[in-house]
Amino acid sequence: MSEVREFLLAALKRVVDGGDIQIAELDAAIPDPLKLDKIEKDAWEQLSHWVDDEDIRAKDENYAAFKREWMRQHIASLST
Repeated sequence: MSEVREFLLAALKRVVDGGDIQIAELDAAIPDPLKLDKIEKDAWEQLSHWVDDEDIRAKDENYAAFKREWMRQHIASLST
């Protein structure tokens, strides 16, 4: 498994488990997301949206729960 894929899996699992990720961490680990394969890019996009939606998640717990559940699907895709 590639280092990028390992990072994405770890970041997704952290978010699913109630944690968070910051844009600086995401950018440092994956400076050029255009080089990712489709599955990795989809996972990266979800993590990027997670970061962008911080204000929405703070106001709407259901939205946060929905997004965390969505992350589980990307964990499954990356794990295959």
